[in-house]
Amino acid sequence: MQDVNKKENKLLEYLEQADYYKSNNDYRSAIEYYEKSLEILKTNSALYTVTADLYSKMNGSESLERQLELYLEAYKLNSDNRLALHGLAFGYEKLGRDTVAKIYYEKLLQNNPTENDYYNYGGFLIHCGDFENGHKYFTHRFNIDDINLKYPANETKKWDLTTNISDKTLLVHYEQGFGDTIMYSRFVPFLKKVAKKVIFVVQKELYDLISNSNMFKDIEIVKEENDAQYDVNMALLDILYVLKFNSSVLSVLTTKYLDINQDKVNAYKDKYLQDDNCFKIGLSCSGDKDANYNGRNLDILKVYDALKNIPNIRFYNLQKDESNFENLISLGQNFNDFTDSACAVKNMNLIVSTDNVVLNLAGALGMETIGIYNKETNYRWFKTEGDNVGWYESVRPLQAKKQNDWDDVLKELKEEIETKLNNYNNV
Repeated sequence: MQDVNKKENKLLEYLEQADYYKSNNDYRSAIEYYEKSLEILKTNSALYTVTADLYSKMNGSESLERQLELYLEAYKLNSDNRLALHGLAFGYEKLGRDTVAKIYYEKLLQNNPTENDYYNYGGFLIHCGDFENGHKYFTHRFNIDDINLKYPANETKKWDLTTNISDKTLLVHYEQGFGDTIMYSRFVPFLKKVAKKVIFVVQKELYDLISNSNMFKDIEIVKEENDAQYDVNMALLDILYVLKFNSSVLSVLTTKYLDINQDKVNAYKDKYLQDDNCFKIGLSCSGDKDANYNGRNLDILKVYDALKNIPNIRFYNLQKDESNFENLISLGQNFNDFTDSACAVKNMNLIVSTDNVVLNLAGALGMETIGIYNKETNYRWFKTEGDNVGWYESVRPLQAKKQNDWDDVLKELKEEIETKLNNYNNV
């Protein structure tokens, strides 16, 4: 009895210490005492999930294996522990073990699912290349509490995505970032089979580029919803749900679909680029800082430093910022809209970009591009190996094998560019 009391007192002491450190955001110390508590109390499902969550907050994916061990113990003790199911689904997805992740996602959806659960499952299925089912669940995104995921158009005219509108005018409204508009715009013309007329609202920065691209010649392009007369509206990313398209459809939609006037490209070259025979590489390594996912950005100087000793290359900074670096010529700070961006991209021999709008723009323009991806990608990227990324035929992916470990990627990037440069010089 004395030993039992001693154990209980020690457990209480550990838990008090753990809670104290947790309340002060000292995750490392809190984990130490929660781990000690688990050595004594092995039957409390919630204690395992709390400890796993702290590991995640402290160092993210670096401790993913330990997090999964803890979530599994929590699940064994209580198969209805939603936090454990959520942790297992997310954890196995991050490891690329999609078959196992799907098991826990589906268990989560059988356990008082929330709008967030449906939304997350939709993103997961899209990441697996199951566009049709993924976008069905992804329609729940407007029901969650996220400032980045508000319905973009007049909700009183919101189409239910199923009612026949063959005699109606449909307005499709952009949502989220420029890259999303470029990526999903290729599907807008297919809505002509659904509605009598289609109007596409795009960001003003994209208006000139999209309205002058041949693919949209039968689509009315506007900058503001109020500029159009229409019957019903929908959000851009719901197109794949409406059309019931799956990822296999991209096999005929991955080539160039945006156009830029060659005279404008030439005029841009005369104004901003040095007239030489150097191999021109455009770099873009950062996306929108307000985007709701992390891990895609890379310091542009880190990329430049890995490549700068390759001879006969001229490097151009395509990021829209005011940064100026020696021998890295800034073009982005002069961009007024995406027509300017497209002109710059079209003047390059190669684009090197992380997951951001420049990568999408280059892919849509059919420009040869190397896309640099972290180990954990945004849900859109269902294919990050082989000759192309699935979304764009001209974009060759290079992906980190470990989250935020870019050394091997940059080494491979340098080797690929040296090969391309050798071929260029031999032409």
